[in-house]
Amino acid sequence: MNTDKEKRSRKGQGQYYTEPKKPTMIGLTPTAVEQLDELAAEFQLSRSEFIEQIARRLIPVGASVTTH
Repeated sequence: MNTDKEKRSRKGQGQYYTEPKKPTMIGLTPTAVEQLDELAAEFQLSRSEFIEQIARRLIPVGASVTTH
């Protein structure tokens, strides 16, 4: 049986992925950070994991790309 402690990833080791995560810095306004944290909390994910899942297209993004 897996406990919560066994499910947690070690720093730099992916919990669900075969490759380690690397620290990445992005610039956001305080408002965007607050909204990002609220969205991540709705999915019960950390900010980092929320962005990861969006980038991997596991969480769809509502906007579509249009040509100008």
